[in-house]
Amino acid sequence: MNSLSYRKMKSKWIVLLVTLAVSLFQIVIVSFRPAVPSTSKDEPAPRLMAENGSGISVVACSLTSARTSSLRNAQAIENIIKTLPSKSHVLLFVNDPSSFKTNHSARVTFVELPETSRISIWPQDPFLVLRSRGESTLLVPRIFERGDDSKMPEQLAEKLDLRLIRSNLIFEGGNIVCGDQMAIIGNDTILQNVREGENDREKVIRDFEKQLGLDVVVVGQGVQSVGHIDLIVTPIGVNRVVVADSFWGAELMMTAIHEHPAQLTKFESQCEQQFFGDANIESLTDAAGERINRPTMIGGAYQAIRNSFLLAEELNLIADQLSEQGFEVTRMPALIPQMRTTELNYPMLTYNNVLLETRDAQPIVYLPQYGLPTLDKACAAEWKRL
Repeated sequence: MNSLSYRKMKSKWIVLLVTLAVSLFQIVIVSFRPAVPSTSKDEPAPRLMAENGSGISVVACSLTSARTSSLRNAQAIENIIKTLPSKSHVLLFVNDPSSFKTNHSARVTFVELPETSRISIWPQDPFLVLRSRGESTLLVPRIFERGDDSKMPEQLAEKLDLRLIRSNLIFEGGNIVCGDQMAIIGNDTILQNVREGENDREKVIRDFEKQLGLDVVVVGQGVQSVGHIDLIVTPIGVNRVVVADSFWGAELMMTAIHEHPAQLTKFESQCEQQFFGDANIESLTDAAGERINRPTMIGGAYQAIRNSFLLAEELNLIADQLSEQGFEVTRMPALIPQMRTTELNYPMLTYNNVLLETRDAQPIVYLPQYGLPTLDKACAAEWKRL
């Protein structure tokens, strides 16, 4: 794996141990006919699909080979399938289909990639979904260099008979989220396009607005501490947005240390034991031949708390930027360790990286749970309040 995917794996591995987070990308598809962009008065041009909306119809997930990976991704996907409504169909990108079994064959379709394909568990990143009159178009970046993930949207478009458009811009889907009337983009994406496309900043933003069919607000200042804003920013409809609050998360973690030390020790021990999906595995070798050792988590909460306190100001800035753009901002606790590091560190506990849908007039959130009750319960209560 390249350095970018390696860093991302290290910062987001905890999601493999839980239920519904990074490896799931919502795609609501009413019709499988290809969408053709149009700017006529009668037919609106496609626009970026909102994070919230009607019931989830089709989802796409990815699974790496069960024979070559000890990660517990198959168990996570099984949990996703069981949790989603029975009417939702699941497409599974796989490079080794015979190594997986499913008890949900009627609602699961395998999308096969060559066995040598180096796909990750993050299918959300190599494309965006545009919608127009119930039809979907896949927008892919000009380049996407993480393994063979760029093959996933091509296979998806072929499987569902969707139109695929290649952008002249560079982006990762995780750094772009969408509300009802506005797309929100992390500053890293704008900086990368300015740097590699030799364009001025305002032109890059205008290009994104044209291709996404929405006004754009850029959040952050300088290089992002959290590489993808879908971990910290969640539009929930009616011009409302939820922004992570790492100061609040750090305070809750302090409560866990002082009032529930046994729960915290159990959580950290499970993180260590389940890191590779099998307690008997002590290390792995990545594609570059580098050794990955089981990390030490016991006692790591203090460093994660420290970094969360330091990050709070950056997240407050994002909340202020969105408020200035007219959003009603609600905060959500998060524990965010240092993410731009070469070391395998403490897990990130984010309750922003969720799935949203409205089914039978009821808004629903699919919320990850990490096994640390102090934070899990507090954030579940906040989502119920919303």
